[in-house]
Amino acid sequence: MLPGLETLEAKVREALAMEDPTAMLLADHAWLRRLLEELRPLAGLAERFDDVREAVLELKPRLELHIRREEEAFFPAIEPFMREAGQGSTFDMYGEHDAIRIRLDQLLAALQGRVGVKDAYAAMARSILVHFENEEELIFADAPSHLDEGARREVIRRFEALAKEA
Repeated sequence: MLPGLETLEAKVREALAMEDPTAMLLADHAWLRRLLEELRPLAGLAERFDDVREAVLELKPRLELHIRREEEAFFPAIEPFMREAGQGSTFDMYGEHDAIRIRLDQLLAALQGRVGVKDAYAAMARSILVHFENEEELIFADAPSHLDEGARREVIRRFEALAKEA
């Protein structure tokens, strides 16, 4: 089991109780930042590659659920407000998600071949962390003020439906 999941699940329950989808996504970000930092030194040790691979394989479906929650529920709800406020669009985030998926697959290939793991890990982690900064600065900062109670409930409902599909 990946470290920190109990804490993450507690924060997600809090966000659900508050009907705050932004807080749910931010909880994922905080957990993943800590996990990436914990795995970073292991990616440089050949004797720990199997541990890193196991963690990445466990992480992959969780990350995919997070991405789907954003793309299929959160972004569609917030997009009209971003455009209306002249804040741009969520459009670029989709490309960043694709880059994260590619980097994750490249890391798994490097782990399988046991070559270039440290660099592949660094590239994957960097793509995730840069993406988080972009989302948090460009989208999440103002999102709570733009989603009314009904919109928040609908986004949470979609989050839960996506989790059941996963």
